[in-house]
Amino acid sequence: MITSHSPELLDDPELPVEALLAVVAERGETRIAPADRGSRQALQNHLFTAGELLRLNQLEPDSEALASQERKQIHLFAD
Repeated sequence: MITSHSPELLDDPELPVEALLAVVAERGETRIAPADRGSRQALQNHLFTAGELLRLNQLEPDSEALASQERKQIHLFAD
């Protein structure tokens, strides 16, 4: 497993789409999910590398996967 903010590391056109996870910080929480549908399609069709999408700020976690995680999340502390 590798974590990186480096677009150069993600520029490998052979990087498997299913190996890529995107991260977002929202309301003080770090959330991780597979890349969104548009990003996955762009990568599968070899339109962009993951590094190019990162440079363009177009690499986002899939919103459906994040919503699914939220439904399953156990909240230990009330707000």
